Amino acid sequence: MDIRNATGEDISTIRSLAREAWTEAYSDAVPESVIEDAVSEWYAEETMTRIIGDDEQVCLVATDDDGQIVGFSHGATDNGVGDVLRLYVAPDRWHEGIGTDLLEAMEERLREMGAETVQAMVLADNEMGNAFYEERGFEKTGEAETQLDGDTRTENVYVKAH
Repeated sequence: MDIRNATGEDISTIRSLAREAWTEAYSDAVPESVIEDAVSEWYAEETMTRIIGDDEQVCLVATDDDGQIVGFSHGATDNGVGDVLRLYVAPDRWHEGIGTDLLEAMEERLREMGAETVQAMVLADNEMGNAFYEERGFEKTGEAETQLDGDTRTENVYVKAH
């Protein structure tokens, strides 16, 4: 497996992977139409092109031995805090260590960009996502609210100090 910076050529694969991961992780908690709307908005060509070209943000992809994208992560820094904004792995590749490798690479990049702490926010309904961060040394420090298709949902806030 290799982890590299995402390019414009990766955008459609990232969008497809996000859709698959969201559907698998949230199908019991979030209607399919909401997932489709969120993926279409958050992973639109214009949005992803801006993220990939922004020096204040990081978008990494994990590729398998055949060069296929099997995971991605998006992060940013602000005032010494690094945010892991998104981290998804293809559902058929879960539990292979890809997420861990992506998280470690993202943490390293965020720290290189000046982050003293790294935080991640996970929908409270995502049991697997919450367990993922807890098992990797992140501590739940609070909760936040986010809007998803007009509904307010709770996110757990996790922090890992340097």
